[in-house]
Amino acid sequence: MGEAQWLSARVRRDFPAPDASVVIQLLEEWADTWSDWEVDRVQTAIVLGAAGDVDELLALLELAYQDYRDVLMATGFADDDWQERMEAALRSG
Repeated sequence: MGEAQWLSARVRRDFPAPDASVVIQLLEEWADTWSDWEVDRVQTAIVLGAAGDVDELLALLELAYQDYRDVLMATGFADDDWQERMEAALRSG
């Protein structure tokens, strides 16, 4: 399963059915405004950092529009072990 599929599955697990589709759309809209650099990493940090809380997700998305690095810092995914931690979180869900 690719990273996008894992992320989509995690969104559907963390957010109720009506919200999951909107969350995925919001993440895609942000990705469309950004270059390919770090998109998967930031989107995953947003979803994991929000932990099913729509208000937190919106706050993290707003932060990502300003500076994606702030999202990585706020969610704890700016450290060197970010990839291993994200993969573990996505696979556990």
